[in-house]
Amino acid sequence: MDGTVLDSEGLFDQAQLLLLKEFNIVSSVHDLEEFKGMSYKDFYPLFMSKFNITGEIDNIRSKLRIYLHKLMETELKYIQGFEDFYNILIKNTNLKIGLVTNTTRLTYQKIQSCINIDKYFNFVLTVTESTEPKPSPKPYIESMEALSLKPKNTLIIEDSKTGLQSAAKSKAKVVGLTTSLTENQIKDIDKSIIIANSYNEIHTYVSLLL
Repeated sequence: MDGTVLDSEGLFDQAQLLLLKEFNIVSSVHDLEEFKGMSYKDFYPLFMSKFNITGEIDNIRSKLRIYLHKLMETELKYIQGFEDFYNILIKNTNLKIGLVTNTTRLTYQKIQSCINIDKYFNFVLTVTESTEPKPSPKPYIESMEALSLKPKNTLIIEDSKTGLQSAAKSKAKVVGLTTSLTENQIKDIDKSIIIANSYNEIHTYVSLLL
C-alpha cells in the first residue's frame, strides 16, 4: 500500500520527525530509510532503540499514530499513475485485486475515511489479520488463498525491501516499483523481480499478460 498505491511514505517520515522533535531529537528522513515497510511489531523496538527513546511502546505508538492520522486528513494521495492504471486496465474486468499491507487495520480504516481506498480492492489483508508480517511470505500466501489464486497466476506490485522480500518468497510474479529503492537495490533482493519506474511501465507489462 504505502509507496505502491499511496504516496504516503513521506507522511510516515513526517510523523516520525514530529515525534522525534517532541523528544528534542533532531533528525532527517535519511535516518529513517531502514524502517520503510516494517510492521509495527518490528518498527517500534528498533525506532526507540536507534533514537534512545525510553517509555512504553504503546505510548510511543499512540503518539506517532496521532501525528500520522492528522497528516493523512489533508495530505494523503495516490501514487502518480495508479488510478489511471486501475481505471483503464483493471476496472470492469474479472481480475481479482487485493491489498496486502504491514499497516494495522486501525490505520487502514483511517485511510479509508480520508481517501476511500476500498473502491479499488476486492480484498484487504492488514498486519492485524495476518499470521506473520512481511518480510514473511505468509501475508501474500494467505491473500492468494483467500482469493482462490495460485502463485503462478498472481502478480504482486511492491516497492519496499520488506515487501519485495515477502512477495518474492511467495513464488508469485513480482514487479518492483522504484518509489523507495533503486533498480540495483531491487535486483539485490531477487533477480527475478521485474523493475518498473512508473505505472506506465507496469501498464505495458500487465497488458502483455492479459
